[in-house]
Amino acid sequence: MGVIQLEPNLLIEHIHKKHPNGGQTPLFECISAQVAKCDRIAILGPSGQGKSTLLRMMAALEQSDSGSLILDGRPVSVWNPSEWRKKVCYVPQQAVMLPISVEDNLALASKLHQRPFDQPLARKLMEQVGLADLKWSQKAIELSGGQKQRIQLVRSMLLRADFLLLDEVTSALDAQSKLAVEHMLKQWNEEQGVGLVWVTHDHEQAARVSQRFWFWIAVHLSRKPGIA
Repeated sequence: MGVIQLEPNLLIEHIHKKHPNGGQTPLFECISAQVAKCDRIAILGPSGQGKSTLLRMMAALEQSDSGSLILDGRPVSVWNPSEWRKKVCYVPQQAVMLPISVEDNLALASKLHQRPFDQPLARKLMEQVGLADLKWSQKAIELSGGQKQRIQLVRSMLLRADFLLLDEVTSALDAQSKLAVEHMLKQWNEEQGVGLVWVTHDHEQAARVSQRFWFWIAVHLSRKPGIA
């Protein structure tokens, strides 16, 4: 019996990005890849090579200089950017909190995308990341970096996007909290069918959370045979 190939939902085709500092060497060039729903992919590689920029492009937050992105058979150029970002959600490393309550920060993304705030789900996810006892009435900007990072992640998950693009989202967490977040995201991937693309410098974490690896080498993406 042959292997059944899943039709990819998010395609990256020959994208190229000039280096922000100018010069002849691009930030990256001729990158092609594909991400299917239910995928868990880790991106590994040195800092400053454009991994975060690639995630932002995949979320339609930055434009490539050439090449194309295709979601569910439709190029990014024909999508309303807001509708694209409901399906492909970028979660940055540095958590951004407004000077309002924890609850209002949790509800912010849902309100911006005109979706109902699912408070029961928010409480469940907050418990899973170790923040069950956090007072929702307190100001979010007064919290620690690790608390903010987890709140931002929960806030993004509440959008129920098809893909989460995770940019070192556990960098500010202690070992126990990091494992709790990893478990929650793996469960979210398996139960909700959400694709995860995760930039990390932690090779042990990449082995725990991913099914496939993308290795970032110089100005191109290398997919190790048999793995990605």
